[in-house]
Amino acid sequence: MACVEATGVDGAGLSLVRQGVSEPVLGTDEVADALELAQFTLGEGPCVDAAAYGVPVLVSDLERLGEGHAGRWPVFTPEALALGVRAVFAFPLRFGAVSIGAADLYRGRPASLDDTGLSQALSAMDAVALTFLDEDNGLGAESPAPVPLRSLEVHRAAGMVMVQLGVSIDQALARLRATAFAEEISVEALAREVVSRRRRFEETH
Repeated sequence: MACVEATGVDGAGLSLVRQGVSEPVLGTDEVADALELAQFTLGEGPCVDAAAYGVPVLVSDLERLGEGHAGRWPVFTPEALALGVRAVFAFPLRFGAVSIGAADLYRGRPASLDDTGLSQALSAMDAVALTFLDEDNGLGAESPAPVPLRSLEVHRAAGMVMVQLGVSIDQALARLRATAFAEEISVEALAREVVSRRRRFEETH
């Protein structure tokens, strides 16, 4: 993403909301990629909040969180710090009332975005949102194909878990995330086991 150099951050990641679920799409490097995947797996973090509430979430030092963020990200924060991330700036991707997803910028050192960096980041997010909105609505035949989502298998697995447990799709996805976290594996790895029928979820009483 072009805003990485313009804002002086170390990397950036992007997640899109499809059918109410925020999914990681891309990262500019391995750390950004892992940061997006961690938020998807855990269901918490700055990108999750930015997409849900439609406002930027700016954290200049993950080791010095205010009570609000600390209470919402009890698991994400140590995961991010373990990746070497100290500052995260997440921005919602919206077009009017339409929520498309969120993007975040990270730094390996604690530091805030200055006014120029913040302005450039906001402008870049508007451009990204318009790009993906055009792709999703089929506007402009010359636009590139949408970025393929990496977690389509997770949706298939969530649908199977929904049937197995007799719960909603949101509850099934939450169960997948919780189980993956408890077993210290990725959601995608667990989903592959479910889809291949090597793993089945049973109701507990």
